[in-house]
Amino acid sequence: MQNISRFMIAFFLFIILVVYYFYKTSESESVKIGFVGALTSKYSVLGNAMMNGVLLAFDEIDYKINNKNIEIIFKDDKKNPELNKQIVNEFIENDIKIVIGNVTSTMSKISMSIINKHSDMFMISAASASNEFTGIDDQFFRVHVANNPSRFDSFSKYIIQNNYNKIYGLYDPDNITYTKDYLINFEKSFINNGGTKLISLESTNKSLDTLVLDIKKKNPDMILMCANSVDSAKIIQFLRLKGVTTKIALAEWAMTKSFLENAGKSSEGVIFNIDFNPKSEKPKYKNFVKNYKQKYNHEPSMYAAKAYELAQIIIEMLKKGDERQIKYNLLKQKNFEGLIDKIVFDQYGDVVRTYYTFEVENGEFIKIK
Repeated sequence: MQNISRFMIAFFLFIILVVYYFYKTSESESVKIGFVGALTSKYSVLGNAMMNGVLLAFDEIDYKINNKNIEIIFKDDKKNPELNKQIVNEFIENDIKIVIGNVTSTMSKISMSIINKHSDMFMISAASASNEFTGIDDQFFRVHVANNPSRFDSFSKYIIQNNYNKIYGLYDPDNITYTKDYLINFEKSFINNGGTKLISLESTNKSLDTLVLDIKKKNPDMILMCANSVDSAKIIQFLRLKGVTTKIALAEWAMTKSFLENAGKSSEGVIFNIDFNPKSEKPKYKNFVKNYKQKYNHEPSMYAAKAYELAQIIIEMLKKGDERQIKYNLLKQKNFEGLIDKIVFDQYGDVVRTYYTFEVENGEFIKIK
């Protein structure tokens, strides 16, 4: 009986070891990717577009790379700094090495403050453009061009050539890491190319009536605003209603279908300068648009397209090796085929891309340069 008992104990221990082995093996044969961004609340129009772009890219490979299953964990930060910290720390606790995020530069800065302490992690964004992150050897990469002064050069020259000399700046204070940075670096480029300092730099949460009075008093040639699509539309409608006919230019952040829907006729003549061409005839882009519309029943925004590109880069890097080696492998390759043009990463994870200028005509974005 004693021998049988020992045999049974040994047998059960063997079974436990086998089960544990297969559990750990199956666990190691999967890759978890975290996504953190605003999926509800303010800026969710961007977060949901990015989520859609990521899902489409991984749908196309059936969530498998080199016989490894890919699991994407989507988390809504609700534009809440403390919730964002909690989500990123949960990713780390769950041994997630790849993080896609955030929707805004202000929230990305919070995520980076945690992720940059872990050299085996990799964070990549489809939207964060603050120049504050430029030229730093860290764990953060992006497929969106940084707001450095040279990024604005072609736009500055276009504005000067069209005699827009007095520029009135407006920025969204809720994403100040990106928005104020955008206007400050535009101003540097504008001055470098023969323009002058902005005649004003105001936040969009200022009383709109006060804003109208100030604009009429200073009489700018152009209003340059960096804010989300809904707020931009609301402010432009109010300005037009109050008789302000000044030419308006918006940051790429606002170039979405929701801007056209919310601004209505007030959107006519508004211009954008962006590192994306939604009118591209490139076969790869057209195929993406077709597949996106088939899956979601609406046109993709710039942020959906960039999130798709971002996901394709992750897929390509995972085919080359372990998720802990993504930064190394990406910097080794540097050049990637985007949907419209090449995506070229520098040593700090920033990209060089082509810029285009669009104007709203008859409710559509029309490429003018």
